[in-house]
Amino acid sequence: MSTISVAIVTKNEEANIRRCLESVKWADEFVIVDCGSTDGTLDICRECGCRIIEREWEGYAEQKNYALAQTTMDWVLSLDADEEVTPELAQEIRAAVESGGADAYDMPRLSRFLGRWMRHGGWYPDRQLRLLRRGFGSFKIVPIHEHVVLREGATLGRFRHPLLHYTYPTVQDFVRKSDLYTSIEVKARVEDNRIPRSMGLALLTAFPRKFAEVYLYKQGWRDGLNGFVAATLMASRVYMRAAKLWEITSGKSE
Repeated sequence: MSTISVAIVTKNEEANIRRCLESVKWADEFVIVDCGSTDGTLDICRECGCRIIEREWEGYAEQKNYALAQTTMDWVLSLDADEEVTPELAQEIRAAVESGGADAYDMPRLSRFLGRWMRHGGWYPDRQLRLLRRGFGSFKIVPIHEHVVLREGATLGRFRHPLLHYTYPTVQDFVRKSDLYTSIEVKARVEDNRIPRSMGLALLTAFPRKFAEVYLYKQGWRDGLNGFVAATLMASRVYMRAAKLWEITSGKSE
């Protein structure tokens, strides 16, 4: 029978990690790569029988690739600590690894934002490639929004049932992560010389364009007030990125 490793990168995930691990307790191995948790994350991981490796942070993709490299089973399921595998998705995963129909599989991801499952505004299906034969792929080394790239010739299958994602439980959480992510994005854009020709135009259009895309074109309005708040915050994130880029390129930052 084919075996499955679960690989998770953590730091202070006490609020999420038990739910994540309980959802995959049928797997054969659990590898946790932690970068300095100071809450109860590692205690929970020990309770759940995980193999824990403590390692300094080197980047999202680098950390996840290291976790993949530490697994020993036939297949690897890479998860974030704030994700949960539903029983229906678990059944699909187990059937896929036994049939061996493909070398890797992606799955839709359903995200929970401020207490509501978001199905519009570009939030869903948000397909994620997370299950692969060990050694058949790795996360692309990028500053942010890392994703798995398969080795040449590998075949890809698709699951129907979603992976649940408990993201942004509060507005404060969204703002905090937006500050972090936009700083990483701006640094990468400056290094790659990806600067808009007109920063003034970029600043003027950043917010309304993103809001219209999320709320109108991608029908975020269908998610009620949560959809409106999400569109506003996502547009604010794009504006924040443009403002930080303007600050750096114009010499305003000290």
